Amino acid sequence: MDLLTKITSILVVLIAIGFTIFTNYPAPPISPIMYQWQTWGSYLTFKQFKIFYIDKQINNGTKTLLCLHGFPTSSFDYFKAYPFLIKSFDRIVFIDFLGMGYSDKPTLHSYSIMEQADIVQSVINHIGLDDFHILAHDYGDTVTQEILARIRDDGLNLKIKSVSMMNGGVFPSIHSPLVIQKLLHLPVIGYLLGKLNNKYTFAINLNRVFGSGTSPTMAEFYNFWAIVRHNHGYRVFGDILAYLDERFEHEDRWVSAMKNTKIPLQFIYGPSDPVNPPPFDVMYHKLIYNPYFDKLDENIGHYPHFEAPEEVVKRLNLFLQKKGL
Repeated sequence: MDLLTKITSILVVLIAIGFTIFTNYPAPPISPIMYQWQTWGSYLTFKQFKIFYIDKQINNGTKTLLCLHGFPTSSFDYFKAYPFLIKSFDRIVFIDFLGMGYSDKPTLHSYSIMEQADIVQSVINHIGLDDFHILAHDYGDTVTQEILARIRDDGLNLKIKSVSMMNGGVFPSIHSPLVIQKLLHLPVIGYLLGKLNNKYTFAINLNRVFGSGTSPTMAEFYNFWAIVRHNHGYRVFGDILAYLDERFEHEDRWVSAMKNTKIPLQFIYGPSDPVNPPPFDVMYHKLIYNPYFDKLDENIGHYPHFEAPEEVVKRLNLFLQKKGL
């Protein structure tokens, strides 16, 4: 065996050992605020999977809000908005989608928007949710589009009083996924990249979608990562990203549902968003009849409810007031 072969063999062994250690390190401990969020929650069994949700009754009134989160994070995204939301709503419900947050994260599973919509319906039925508003973000916007389509096209009987969306790729033709999202979606490369994800690479990539001066602190990135890392969620990123293809496959159904819904519809938009760049607002006004579109300050990016939580709730309240809701 020549020297080059020996060196190559040693390098392969070292890389294999490093990969094994790197991809099997323990999950980080959760912070007190994350612990509180988790203790608020309950679990619903959907098929064989556990779905995490929070059902907070704040006051004795009936004004109810259902919050749906984005990819790749969780309902915890709303923790900054929560103190402002409880001033306006009597009951707030949060759901962690399958594969994210504190819900189960099965591997070798065919994740789909259709199934996530089924999960939302199951939680709604389980807790007896009626006459409620929806506040959705990103991935949650797409799930909401499917729910609207079911109401319009399939006769689904849900009493949704209003829908407010934030920075979701509801128009696939102008949606610009990050390079890392495209790579994670690839069959083999995506699997390896998912396994190699860590809090530093996660923070670097997630930080790209925030606006100028609105990035999370390292402690906040740590919280996001800890929830992603829970039950090895980072390993199923590539599988969940199948929704990028679904958006094109069901574009007509989902865009039409927004265009033709009779439910009052609002879009709250952070313009400093690389995955939904400024042509988005032009497209929205072009396609949506009588649009109610709230464009935030230029420095707000992809996570408006995290970057400007008080302003988002203010815009939500103004929308509901103008609609008499």
